This record gives sequence, C-alpha cells and structure tokens, in this order.
Amino acid sequence: MKNTVLIILLFGLILSCKSDNISGEEKKQIISELNGINELDQEYAGIPPQELIDVYGYKKAWEIFERQRDSIGLLNQGKIKKLYKKYGYLGHAEIGKKASSDFWISIQHADNDIPFQQEMLSALKEEVLKNNASKLEYAMLEDRVNVNMKRKQRFGTQVTYNSYGQAVPKNGLLDSINIQQIRKDYELPPLLEYYNGMTTSHFEMNKANMLKKGIAAPKLYK
Repeated sequence: MKNTVLIILLFGLILSCKSDNISGEEKKQIISELNGINELDQEYAGIPPQELIDVYGYKKAWEIFERQRDSIGLLNQGKIKKLYKKYGYLGHAEIGKKASSDFWISIQHADNDIPFQQEMLSALKEEVLKNNASKLEYAMLEDRVNVNMKRKQRFGTQVTYNSYGQAVPKNGLLDSINIQQIRKDYELPPLLEYYNGMTTSHFEMNKANMLKKGIAAPKLYK
C-alpha cells in the first residue's frame, strides 16, 4: 500500500514539474501553434477538392494532392519534433486535452518516419500510464506503427476497403476473438460500429466513383 501511494505521489510530482516548465504565455503560443498544425493536417486528411479534380482529372488530382499533403506533413512533423525536444510529450496536464490531441495527430500521420512514430509511441505510453494522455490515441498510434511495419493490429483501428467499399482491418488482427474487450479497455467503440462508420464515410467521400461501380449506398455490416 505504501509503495502504491509513493508511486502516485511521484507521478504527481513529475506531472507538476513538467507543467511548471511551461509559462502561461508559452502555453498560449503552443496551443495556438498546435491548432494551426491540426487545421493544416485536416485540410489534407480527406480527398482532393472537386475543383482540383475538375481541372486535372481524378488520377492527376490525387498525385498533386498527395504531394501537397506530404509537404504539409513534413512541415508539421518538424514543428512537433521541436516542441517534443523542448517540452517532452505534451499531455493533458501541460496543454489540455484538445491541444494534446492536436500534438498527436501529426505523429499519427508521420508514416514517412516510422522511427519517430515508435519513439512517440513509447513516450505516449508513459503518459497514458500517468493518466496524462488518451488511451484511444495510444491504441491508434500503436496500430499505425504495426501496420507501417507490415504487422497485424491489436485494436483494428487502421482500415482499408474491400471491393464493396467496406472497411476491413489492414494486415488483419492479432486477436479477433477478444477484440471487443481489447477495444473497450482502450475506450474505443465496438468494432461493428466503428467499421460501419468508416464504411459510410468512405462511401460519402468517394460517392461518384462508388456510383460508377454500381454501389448506390454504403454496404454495412450487420
């Protein structure tokens, strides 16, 4: 019991010291910068804008869009790396839940730099153990790293789509029998709900092409 209390006190002291290293003005600046990073990331998180497709056609528009997305991703990653070097992993106690999520999103999308993702996964795990970061974000980053390394996923958060436009787990699952409990433990929604949501989003984002294939509505799992 004494050891447990001591560990809790030490964690509290670590969080307090980490937070104290960031002044009020610095915190505002960090949050503002992270908000800008997130906005740029989300601008390129979907599909090419229709006006780009209208001018260049679907294939060429995707090539242009992906080059722009890669450039923005590298820019954002550089900013995140500087923040991490100066402050460590920025969790809830340091900058709040929303800004911490903004910090995480560029790491999640840094598929060009797997060692960086692995380093951040380790740092994020420590913050989760201190209840200073999102379990859900940890689960998504762990799956992302495994997929990037051609491994199966533990949580099934990273998807691809079959010929019907249905979401399926990239590279498969490590434990399909216990997947629902595994997801629940990390605050993830039930697999069926998640995959149907992703299937619907995929259909709406690619509606014109889906209709050309004769798929008039999302094909949901039952």
